[in-house]
Amino acid sequence: MKEKIRDTAGLILSLLLAIGSLTFFRACDSAEGRHMACHWAQNAVTLIGIVLVLQSFIKLVINQKGIKTGLAIGTAALAIAVIFIPGTAINLCMMKTMRCHTVFRPAVTVVSSLLAIVSVIDIITNLRRLGKEK
Repeated sequence: MKEKIRDTAGLILSLLLAIGSLTFFRACDSAEGRHMACHWAQNAVTLIGIVLVLQSFIKLVINQKGIKTGLAIGTAALAIAVIFIPGTAINLCMMKTMRCHTVFRPAVTVVSSLLAIVSVIDIITNLRRLGKEK
């Protein structure tokens, strides 16, 4: 039961990252067909968010503990990597008052951190269970 809750939480957070980065916490809007630097950070976050959704969905539907642990490790690694995309790996706008700094980056950081925490808890729990089975 607790495992399904963690799997569902991971899927919801992954969906929030993928959908939110395109909608309610998106980066700055394009100006006259030209994209600002933060647009590319948004695209990268969205792409990784989609991968996280697929991993989380697979993790939700399978029952093999070893595979679930491997997917949780991959999810944790990607979630931590996403934290460093806006502003570190890909520059954001120059003005700190722009939407990419005030909404996009904090939202990505919070959602990705929560996803990483859920994944690490899942990894620890699964490794303990696998250890007890041996």
